[in-house]
Amino acid sequence: MLQYFSLNYRNMSNLQTILGIFGSLALALSALALWQVRSLNKMKSEFFAGRKGADLEHIIEAIKAENESLRQDQSALGIALHELKTDQNFALQKFGVVRFNPFNDSGGNFSFCIALLNGHNTGLVITSMHGRQQNRVYTKKITEGRSEAELTEEEQKAIKQANDKIKI
Repeated sequence: MLQYFSLNYRNMSNLQTILGIFGSLALALSALALWQVRSLNKMKSEFFAGRKGADLEHIIEAIKAENESLRQDQSALGIALHELKTDQNFALQKFGVVRFNPFNDSGGNFSFCIALLNGHNTGLVITSMHGRQQNRVYTKKITEGRSEAELTEEEQKAIKQANDKIKI
């Protein structure tokens, strides 16, 4: 049994509505495309205004050369920064001061120990012992947090204080 497709008035009305919607949508999209093309043409004319192809090529080459120069500078700065960070560990970074009284019977806290250390905990401890008649100053070398000579309690406290503080 063959059926023939027949258009009646009702089908025609629906078809016209659908075609009208698609037509309106196509018109809106074409207006948007036209607006974008005009905007692009305006930007192009502003960009190329008064310039020739050779001028633009020269500008691009200059920018490329400057970019390469900046890359070389950045590389050199990176190397210098690494060396500076390495060298910084050998500079004085930490210190600790402890005041004390070596005599229990009299006097005040006029004696002191100062620990001066670098990033590797290497440096020295300076101890000043203040007495009634004299003042004595001692130094002890510190290598990686240890001393060849025996450290007093105050000197150990100064080293610990230096390591507990934030680096300078």
